[in-house]
Amino acid sequence: MINLRKILITTDLSGHSAAAFEYALSLGLLYASRMYVLYVTENVSPLFTRLAPESDAPREAARIEEAALMKLVDFITTHVGKDRKVIPVVRSGNAEQEILRFAQEEGIDLIVMATHGWTGLQHLFLGSVAERVVRHSSIPVLTVKPRPARDELVRAEDVAAQLHVQ
Repeated sequence: MINLRKILITTDLSGHSAAAFEYALSLGLLYASRMYVLYVTENVSPLFTRLAPESDAPREAARIEEAALMKLVDFITTHVGKDRKVIPVVRSGNAEQEILRFAQEEGIDLIVMATHGWTGLQHLFLGSVAERVVRHSSIPVLTVKPRPARDELVRAEDVAAQLHVQ
């Protein structure tokens, strides 16, 4: 039997990433799971750390993380609401590595991530964090296409043909 005690939702704070919430929250209610929402910021710029005095780099990193947490809380409030209990988490570094590290550290049972729905050259040049997490995770990963991408894949005439309504 599957027991999803802890579910991790990842976000990059884009509208596309909100697609994961609908699925994750539904599963979370079904299994009475503890829900985490993880946002990974990039590290403080190496240029800043070279130009700034040593004492400023940790302070700047803390300021960036604090600002990111405020953005994440706003994003959660907008897409989930205030009545749902989710735990916001901000990490700094490489998104794929930090997602996998957090999932291992917290004993996550399922990772839920939205894909951007990129294809062709855009996918080739930009890559996909979701794809790399799926490839390297030992934890099950549920990927969700954003609604516009899903809507493009399923057209009314396809549904009518499948239901033999024509």
